[in-house]
Amino acid sequence: MVSVLVLASMPFWADAQGADHSGGNGGDGIRCASGRAEIAINACTHIIEDKREDPDNRAIALRNRAFTYQQRGDLEHAIADYTTALKRTEQRRLQAKIYLNRGLTYFQKGDETAALADYGEAVSQDPKLASAYINRAAIFARRGDSEGALADLDRATQLDPNDYGSFMSRGSINVQRGEHELAVAAFTRAIELNPADARAWRSRGFAYHALGDNARAAADSAEALRLDPNMAAAHLDLALSLQSSGDASRAMAEFDKAIDLEPLNAQALKARGDSYLARGESERALEDFSRAISLDPGMTAAYINRGAIYLARSSWDLAIVDFTSAITLDPKQYAAYLNRGQALGAKHEREHAIADFTQAIRLESGALEAYRRRAFVRQEGGDSQGAIDDYNQAIDRNPKDAEALRGRGYARLNRHEVDAAIADLSAAITCNPGDALAYRFRSSAYAAKKDFTRANSDDAAARRLGAT
Repeated sequence: MVSVLVLASMPFWADAQGADHSGGNGGDGIRCASGRAEIAINACTHIIEDKREDPDNRAIALRNRAFTYQQRGDLEHAIADYTTALKRTEQRRLQAKIYLNRGLTYFQKGDETAALADYGEAVSQDPKLASAYINRAAIFARRGDSEGALADLDRATQLDPNDYGSFMSRGSINVQRGEHELAVAAFTRAIELNPADARAWRSRGFAYHALGDNARAAADSAEALRLDPNMAAAHLDLALSLQSSGDASRAMAEFDKAIDLEPLNAQALKARGDSYLARGESERALEDFSRAISLDPGMTAAYINRGAIYLARSSWDLAIVDFTSAITLDPKQYAAYLNRGQALGAKHEREHAIADFTQAIRLESGALEAYRRRAFVRQEGGDSQGAIDDYNQAIDRNPKDAEALRGRGYARLNRHEVDAAIADLSAAITCNPGDALAYRFRSSAYAAKKDFTRANSDDAAARRLGAT
């Protein structure tokens, strides 16, 4: 997760006006600039509708009313007033501010295209209006145009080197781009400018965690919590840093605090579920993953991890459903294909299992687990040569892979390649002297050669180690 981009504050330029006795609106000028919305709107409306009023006063009242509408969330009326204000011929800097405010209103309404157009007009009218660049950068970042966003933030920083929001926004974009060292630098500057803002400390802590610097990450999260003890995101970040450092008990306490503060935080629930799973508390993990998925049905990792629990419990159908959901969300999930293949293999749906292992190999050709799993299913289906081919791939990647050596030895035994089988099984036993199955298979190989002394010795070892 990354810190939210900071939008520039909407400038309020309209001063209170004195009474214009020719218009008969004594006191309305002051009330038009009131912080109380109803009073301000009524007073501004009186001035706007009074044709005897000075045109400049009416224009100021129109802008003030637009601002007040915007502040209370009446966006349609705010846009209408800003649009009317823009029909007047004003100084370019004033026009720029009106475009800026209308752009922010469009943004609040969800019309990013109109907002971008207005921010563009704002900087065209006043190239030194830093807040317009900051706000436009926010939209560029939301649309994935990080280059455009950073270019606007560069301009804003040139205009105001001490603008806190520019550095917060820059740091967030750097995080999204995976440029965590640059993010640390940006958030550090933000902290220098505003050390009392917990968000900057939390954001830098997140970047440190991404860099693997858990000590600094934990320290920054702790400072964020000192400044704002109710910041759920900082509790979550601190928990993740503590977990990475091996302090599982303190991490769990921080996960609990984050969830107590934000019970609907799917990320926190998923993270706590991971922690429970690592501790072997699968029932609690299952509950957290299920809650996370109910809150965020697009959380791919939660489906995979919940599916892993079902897989371990031999709940094949439930596991397959979860892994399929993960694949639907992200077709490039190696773990989902690998795990679904195991569940399908357990159900003896060999062709589908092989298809999943094959897709896993396409995604990560160097991941030998998929080769081993596919080899086992092929061997189970009677395709000894196909199994040997896959075991060869695994052994090429790791010559000391005891499981692959044992599997290839067994496949060779089935093909009556007894000496080659004995060589593989002996290598497997050297890599893992506790492999009871390797002893049992080698016993069969020695028996096939009528070497009953070695066969009996291996059979005894297998029974001693617990082979059935």
